[in-house]
Amino acid sequence: MNPQSILRTPLESPFQLHESSSKMSIAQVFTDRHGTYMDAFYLFVAHFNYLPNEIQEVHINCKKAYMHFEAEYKAEIKDFYFNKRYIRKSKQSELDDIFYFLYEDLLVFFDTNSSVVRFLFRKTPISRVEAVFARIAKFKSKKNHRRPQISLLISTPAGIETRKLEISKPKLRIEDNYNDDLMPVHKIINKRLASKNDKGLVLLHGKPGTGKTSYIRYLITTINKPVIFLPPNMASALTNPELISLLIENPNSIFVIEDAENILLDRHQSGGSSVSALLNISDGLLADCLNVQLICSFNTDISQVDQALLRKGRLIAKYEFRELEVDKARRLASKLGLNHDLDRPMTLTDIYNMDEQGFTPLTRMQSIGFRTVIPAGMNGN
Repeated sequence: MNPQSILRTPLESPFQLHESSSKMSIAQVFTDRHGTYMDAFYLFVAHFNYLPNEIQEVHINCKKAYMHFEAEYKAEIKDFYFNKRYIRKSKQSELDDIFYFLYEDLLVFFDTNSSVVRFLFRKTPISRVEAVFARIAKFKSKKNHRRPQISLLISTPAGIETRKLEISKPKLRIEDNYNDDLMPVHKIINKRLASKNDKGLVLLHGKPGTGKTSYIRYLITTINKPVIFLPPNMASALTNPELISLLIENPNSIFVIEDAENILLDRHQSGGSSVSALLNISDGLLADCLNVQLICSFNTDISQVDQALLRKGRLIAKYEFRELEVDKARRLASKLGLNHDLDRPMTLTDIYNMDEQGFTPLTRMQSIGFRTVIPAGMNGN
């Protein structure tokens, strides 16, 4: 065979994408196993069997935008799909994900919950797409009134993705619900987490019921940054190739890991690789590129944590949540309208659930005849 003919063959045969691609299964349109969420990209490919161009616009008042869109392009809309659900504690279900097909192959997707509109197309002239885009862009919010959200990781046919969920800002004052030594630490944490292009680690530990989760919820609802909840069992795999895209797609984010005991333990004792992953994310080469910050909460003693995580420059702050001191516990109980004579430190959980059946305040124990004598020269510490 003539070598020159081999070299010419690929140039003489036009590249046909559709001949090397298989038709997408309609089941793959859904990103969850319950068939609840449709993905715009998969829906486009399932319809047309080729890859689209995409334009995206954020901070759109989707409710007003899609009503205007339907009225303006009623004659052009060839098909549509929608998902109706309860949004932001609404009393009745509302349209959320709405997919419109018009022109040659233009798919317009309104994501009401996220205030995002996506335009996917390939054969529709760009002039037509831009005309639709210009009309939708008029509904862009002048200010981004951010509602507190946290993103959860979900498994999709395309891999691990994030799904945003709204969270409620707790109605609490740090001064009322926590001991006085938290406030100076909170100011440091709040300032660092609010800073752009920052990195580092926040360690929050203490007994169950002392308010760690409530504080984290309060903290992330005051920070204008993406927040992602990371299950402890995924922490060690976060720097693996299959999950590194999650970090790349979410720079300047805050990752929250609750019940993080097992991933923070001293490497010499646990033999795990989770600490190494956290070190890379919080103060390694990845940290310099991605500016990711982490909040880890746990119940174990801080002495069990790998010492490398506590180094200056890597650690933003650490704080131990304890029972509320007696005077503070009394004042909080009084503000809550609870008539109990408290004479011991108490956890927030115990205070807020004091009136539940079965709760009995612990009274001061009386001496039974034993007396502790401290020898001279010892202070009891």
